[in-house]
Amino acid sequence: MNDVIIIGGGPAGSTLGSYLSKAGFKNTIFEATNHPRSHVGESMVMSSVRVFEEIGFLPVMEREGFIRKYGASWHPMTAKGEAAICFNEFPQAGITQDYTYHVDRSKLDLLMLKHAESLGTKVYQGVTVTRVLFDDNDYACGVRIRIADQEIDVPARLVVDASGRQTLLGRQLKVKKNDPIFDQFAVHAWFENVAKGNSPSANFIHVYFLPVQRGWAWQIPITEEITSMGIVAEREVFRQAHLEPADYFFKFINSNPDLAAAMQNARRINDFKLEGDYSYKMDTFAGNGFVMIGDAARFVDPIFSSGVSVALYSAKYSFERIQYAFETGDFSEAALKPYEHKLRAGTEIWYEFIRLYYKLLPLFTYFISSKQHRLEVLRLLQGEVFDRSEVPVLDEMRKYIRTVEASDNHVFKGQLSDIPID
Repeated sequence: MNDVIIIGGGPAGSTLGSYLSKAGFKNTIFEATNHPRSHVGESMVMSSVRVFEEIGFLPVMEREGFIRKYGASWHPMTAKGEAAICFNEFPQAGITQDYTYHVDRSKLDLLMLKHAESLGTKVYQGVTVTRVLFDDNDYACGVRIRIADQEIDVPARLVVDASGRQTLLGRQLKVKKNDPIFDQFAVHAWFENVAKGNSPSANFIHVYFLPVQRGWAWQIPITEEITSMGIVAEREVFRQAHLEPADYFFKFINSNPDLAAAMQNARRINDFKLEGDYSYKMDTFAGNGFVMIGDAARFVDPIFSSGVSVALYSAKYSFERIQYAFETGDFSEAALKPYEHKLRAGTEIWYEFIRLYYKLLPLFTYFISSKQHRLEVLRLLQGEVFDRSEVPVLDEMRKYIRTVEASDNHVFKGQLSDIPID
């Protein structure tokens, strides 16, 4: 019998498999697709580096030559210029480099899956898990897999849902809740000949503010030649535009002067892709004999590239409780719940930060430029916070917003979005 079955071979599942195998636990990953697979989410935050190092994957990242990401830059809507931050302004304990990475996710995900396999994880690709099995005591006890036209039950001591945005167990248990506020929608593709300039920020992630509610664009270098470009706004903006994806995309490309300049000679090299359903959470993601990790537990709007970091840390923190469960023989919800409490605290900080960011949009650069708040913002952007008391800048953002809203004649009042912050 498997100690642990992991549903899904994305970054969350592969990272947990690596932790488990390094600790000597017998674990199996069932992945429905065959890698390499296309996936959006190509930029990492600094905290990811720590987990890569812990599972022995950092040498692979260096060997494969992924683009090094030293910081982030924001561009205003109506004038040329940028507000930038560098990660070396806020060194993190346990991380000896001042950069993280931009990645081709199809390449990264395959490498991480192969790394888990090299450590001892059994990996089966092209095998779909159709449901999680529960025993008479309401404990998860295995999974049902489909191979060709056959369904087979596979037992395990503990089941981990790392199925990503498929959210298999969340849907099965009916605990998935779509976010009532965020309904973002992205149109994106890869391009050659995107102008990156020669400044130190050439390989930063670039975010461009757009003249539409909650609108922004990303620029992420995938290789020295290829750049991922995406337009994000509320789904209703896309619907009301009544445009084909390409026309919609370039309408907003041309709405920001820096963005238009970067794309002046760009050539698209793959099809436009559409992404929606950006924010949701589960009522619970730890129960008797099971945990949910990564996007299968919680997905927060990707504005700050938090998705892979949440996936990696959910694997790290869930491993700690899984190890405890095997040491004590206690696989109950109570034994596993501390994992949920820890991860939920971190993702709720991300969520609050993102709501305040969308409320501020171009005014957010005030906090980037502020000597008083800059390091706290940088700490948030690096994914280093799981304790709300460590980031009083969130309260300062709220105070700033209320000051602007309370004044009928405030010069910035028209720049706040309509997103509620309470």
